[in-house]
Amino acid sequence: MTEGDGLDISTDVLYGIAQLAIDQVAGIRTVQPPAKVGEILTGRRAKGIVIERGEDGLRASLTVCVEYGVEVPKVAAEAQRAVREAVASMTGMNVVSVDVTVEDVELAGQHGA
Repeated sequence: MTEGDGLDISTDVLYGIAQLAIDQVAGIRTVQPPAKVGEILTGRRAKGIVIERGEDGLRASLTVCVEYGVEVPKVAAEAQRAVREAVASMTGMNVVSVDVTVEDVELAGQHGA
């Protein structure tokens, strides 16, 4: 959303762009947090992504799960870069910050080993 152009981009669209960007990063996925009352009533659930609009731009917070064996700082930085670039290039909006919280480590492919 740029000032004066009359364009308003839905928060759902911003969530979608961020989710698609994260899906392109190997070894990381968003975690769906417990439902909040408003989400239950509206039927819309956050998927580990919170986007806030401010006067200076957008702030995104990601709650993620990483695969066992990946370098957490490296994959988190890649997720930050991917979300920042995707949102900025597709919407023209300024992305002030992308915070990543690693909530879990997934033992992919190691079940029963």
